[in-house]
Amino acid sequence: MSRSSPARRSQLVTSPDRKLASSFLLDDRNNELSHRDALAAAQLEHDRVRKAAIRVYELHELQLEHQRIVDEERKEEERLKVETLIVAEEKRLRELRAKTIPRPPPEPPRSPTPPPPVKRVAPASTNGTTPAKEAKQLVASTTPPSEVKKPAPAPPSSLPTKPPPSNPFATIQPQPPTQSNPFQKANGFAAPQPAATPAAPPAVAVPVAPAAQPRAPTVDRYTQIHQELKKLRKELQAQSKVAGSPMKGKMGTSRREIRVSIGQLTSGRGANAQPIAKITAALREALEGKVPSPPIDASLFVVDKRQPAEGATNNGATLPSLFIYLMNICAKGIINQFINEAGANTKAADPVGVFTAQIFSQKDFQWRGQSLIDILMAKYRVACPVLFGHRGNDRTERGRIALGWKKDGPSWVTEQTHNDRMTGLGAGFASLSLRDFSKTSKTNPYPPVNYWKALAGIVNSPANETSNTQYVVLRAMIEGHEQRFLSFYGNAAFAALQLALIEFPKKASQTANAAGSLRALADILKTESGLVLA
Repeated sequence: MSRSSPARRSQLVTSPDRKLASSFLLDDRNNELSHRDALAAAQLEHDRVRKAAIRVYELHELQLEHQRIVDEERKEEERLKVETLIVAEEKRLRELRAKTIPRPPPEPPRSPTPPPPVKRVAPASTNGTTPAKEAKQLVASTTPPSEVKKPAPAPPSSLPTKPPPSNPFATIQPQPPTQSNPFQKANGFAAPQPAATPAAPPAVAVPVAPAAQPRAPTVDRYTQIHQELKKLRKELQAQSKVAGSPMKGKMGTSRREIRVSIGQLTSGRGANAQPIAKITAALREALEGKVPSPPIDASLFVVDKRQPAEGATNNGATLPSLFIYLMNICAKGIINQFINEAGANTKAADPVGVFTAQIFSQKDFQWRGQSLIDILMAKYRVACPVLFGHRGNDRTERGRIALGWKKDGPSWVTEQTHNDRMTGLGAGFASLSLRDFSKTSKTNPYPPVNYWKALAGIVNSPANETSNTQYVVLRAMIEGHEQRFLSFYGNAAFAALQLALIEFPKKASQTANAAGSLRALADILKTESGLVLA
């Protein structure tokens, strides 16, 4: 083996390709200086890799921060866009309010004499009486006594002219002159029409001012039912305290069980089976007489007059008083659950609405083939009168009483507390009245036509009778329930939503701060559901 020359050995050491190999062959490869050089080189490489990793990490952090800022900017832009629309509408509303149109001078009073057609057709009298006296005699001979006391409505030609209504429902179906509700029949549903006023004889067609529309008779009837329920509660509580009474202890146990079970209602398939079973068992025990109680006239707790129905489970004139009492407790628990849970989250109203429809649609719990839902509606009428067409001023004592504003001791509850109550009741009413019974053999205890009537009663309020409470209830009725409403009424529901969310807020006064939430809801529906109302 020949040794390489010094020049060749030097060339091996300095060659970059053979540096590692050449250094390995050196004699001093294991000395301390070599190890220190290796450690220094490793430390430098470590620092380089660490710095590179830190730079990559910092760059990633900057990218995340940039993305977060971009997302925040997008959200703020959307918020500002909605607020800009609201401010623009508010500005437009104020400009419209500032405009005034000069009114024409009042017309001179009309003559009380009959119109010319009556004078032309009236024959000359042969007994010395004047045509006017003969006209009065004609009224006395052809008009029933109950109708003579009331002025008959004038024919359409003699009524004062009015500007054409802005209500889009006027195009759905023509309106008779005496009709006060512009919501017409659509997709198989229609609000009940008031009875037609008997036509007056032509001889007494004297122009008169249109009479105010009377309140629906069911409103006062609900108040009567509410009073009857109060009386029943006091009587049964007194009887249950009597020694030896079969209701002693049992009535209180059933009441507490129903209240607790209603408070346990929640969303989810099959989640409410156990609470509903307990409530149903308590009601059935009272109805079947397992807990004896005196019978009571069932007609005291329903709005309509009912006759025995073929095949009905309970066809008698009476029902056990304890059963009516527990149905009242059930209704009270439903109202409280709507207020306490749906007031903060309107979605919480749906499971309670499902339970309500299930209980009141059971044939065993009906009377003469129809439900006892009037017990619940009597309590609803007292808790939320706005749903039944009542109006009032939120700023006055009398108006707050009319709107169902509660008192906390001697003073009224705060406006926020009142709004939360009305929100829960509005959402609960929608969850109850917009239930679909098309796939079941049971009868809907409170069909969607009641939702339509309640909505119409609110949006048809004159501008000087609107209130902040109406706007709060109306938003709760619509938010989250618009798709069900559209599925029931189709194009008519679309027109109703336009009227409720676009036109109705324009009637708002300066103090009705909740009106803006209706306009904002229209924007939300446009963004989230693609429902363009404006």
